[in-house]
Amino acid sequence: MTEAVTQALEGELKREKEPLASRLKQIATTLAADAKPGDKVMTKDEIDEMWGH
Repeated sequence: MTEAVTQALEGELKREKEPLASRLKQIATTLAADAKPGDKVMTKDEIDEMWGH
């Protein structure tokens, strides 16, 4: 278990050294790849409900 925690912390430290812009670009690329053209557009009411408003 100690090894798993150590590896997780080392991974986080390595990630922290990566520039924020690079990390955000990776996230945007992943989200764009997951997006499906023509999917249903959510209404404001649906978005509010999703966020608990």
